[in-house]
Amino acid sequence: MSSSHSTPIGHNEFVRITCQVCGDKSSGRHYGLWTCDGCSCFFKRSIRRNISYTCVSGGNNCPVDKTRRNWCPSCRLRKCFQMQMNKNAVQKERGPRGDKRSKLLTEYSVIEKKEQMLIEAIRRPLNVILMSFVSPKDQFVILSRYWPVFFILQCTAAVELPPLRDLKLNEVIQSARRDNYMRNLDSEEIRLTTCYALCKLGRRNGELSFASSLDSTYRYWLSRHCSIFYPHLLNRDEHIVNYTDFILLYCEYISITDEFTPFTHPADVIRTLLDIHEST
Repeated sequence: MSSSHSTPIGHNEFVRITCQVCGDKSSGRHYGLWTCDGCSCFFKRSIRRNISYTCVSGGNNCPVDKTRRNWCPSCRLRKCFQMQMNKNAVQKERGPRGDKRSKLLTEYSVIEKKEQMLIEAIRRPLNVILMSFVSPKDQFVILSRYWPVFFILQCTAAVELPPLRDLKLNEVIQSARRDNYMRNLDSEEIRLTTCYALCKLGRRNGELSFASSLDSTYRYWLSRHCSIFYPHLLNRDEHIVNYTDFILLYCEYISITDEFTPFTHPADVIRTLLDIHEST
């Protein structure tokens, strides 16, 4: 019998066999390989939508494992092909399955998109100059506590927003995305807003206290940027700053870790990005 499509396996086999793409637990044989639901869903989506990816590092050799499989879609798809995952099986497969597995794959796909946004959200503060003055250990402490701030800002600026489980949070973000003053934030606005947020966090976090007095500086440069590139949107910078202040306060009273369960945890993503082991 052909094993090109999806073949479920029993509990014992599930525990023993690992995904041939990322090394996570396999859920069966999908398109010719033993893979987890994540890699199976990723491959299927990439083929069906004929998506063309570009390597994030430019070297086409990014690591693809359980904790880093979402870093570079280009290298992940390349590994799928290197392991001889069957493209034709995807194209021949008929409509969506109306069973529990189909629902699980849909849920995984949504969480995977949110995890990709989380990765980008964590990378942003790590790439600004302020964080270069903070030790990796303290960076982990800061991001483990305040990652929701940067995740929400990333969701607000994203081209496409995946559905969120927290309906109130979803409405907060959607409302900002509908605001003409907040729509289509450019990369410089996001960078300056990230720096501004870190400065404001310095007032409540010792590791960033050195930056607490610099918030007015980043607010000034945000104002300059908006006045030059968005002269038709008066006070755009004030809308961005007010929204950021609101998010900083809002995140003190909410927990959005459940957005990623049961497939991942933000701390694991942060730890991987910082190359900090659990023993640190």
